Amino acid sequence: MFRFLRPRPLVSICIPAYDAQPFIARVLESALSQSVDDIEIIVSNDGALPTPDLQSYRKHPKIRVINQRKRLGWVANTNTVLSKARGQYFMVLPHDDLLAPTYLEACLSCLESEPDTFAAYSDIEYHGGILEASELLGTLDERISHMMENLYNGYSFRALMRRRPADWPALAMRHNPPTDCCVDTTWILQQTLLGALRRVRQPLYFKTLHETNTHASWERIPPDMLVSGWWQHCETLGMLARERTNNHTLIDRLVAHRRDPRRVIETPLFLRNAFDALYPQDLHLLNEKGEQEQSRSPSPLS
Repeated sequence: MFRFLRPRPLVSICIPAYDAQPFIARVLESALSQSVDDIEIIVSNDGALPTPDLQSYRKHPKIRVINQRKRLGWVANTNTVLSKARGQYFMVLPHDDLLAPTYLEACLSCLESEPDTFAAYSDIEYHGGILEASELLGTLDERISHMMENLYNGYSFRALMRRRPADWPALAMRHNPPTDCCVDTTWILQQTLLGALRRVRQPLYFKTLHETNTHASWERIPPDMLVSGWWQHCETLGMLARERTNNHTLIDRLVAHRRDPRRVIETPLFLRNAFDALYPQDLHLLNEKGEQEQSRSPSPLS
């Protein structure tokens, strides 16, 4: 009976897809063209939308297509397809981005030569330039500090990661009500809590920018909802970090720092603008002013 079981691949490429017809054929071909041959490709078609180009790959021996009859949304669909991975290593590949043929090879080389590394990823090329990825190295507290003080861009969303089943509960992406804005940024911390994140210093990943990108919709969120979502994101980072380190004083300081995204180096302009509209003054200064005024006010119990 065991002769019918498929051997486990070295790498699982997980593609959460939704309304992917304009892109999916090119994405699948870039995945199939990897110099690393021992791969499986899993596509989760959210909402089971008609995708003719995807149907033509259903019988490919390296591709598995799962139709989600009910619309899950990008976070739940990403978690679903990741949970199906069987490889020793695995990664997310959005349904509209492309890999250079040596992407997996370069990331595998990094992971296999650096046993303390949990995930590896390359610089990102896009129409108009190259985004040089940041790394998260050092001790756990050093990695947490660097991420929470500085990072926003989800370089590691498309990282090649070690698949260790015991890590999965800590790695599942967390919803961020009300809009799921910044979930990929939260995932940076979730990954680095499991080990170092290293950069391959070549642009081997190609980001496709268009009006239906998930992050493009975040720019249209009203400022009050953006602020609320960002603060929820900060609290989630704090909760996750406290589960891994006993240095709660450090985490409290980092959460307070990050609550004003204008102090985070990589914060995008639309998020800065939302805070400028509602909080023209630095939140840290506002908090200090509020504490001073409160200390001068008579106690309600006096």
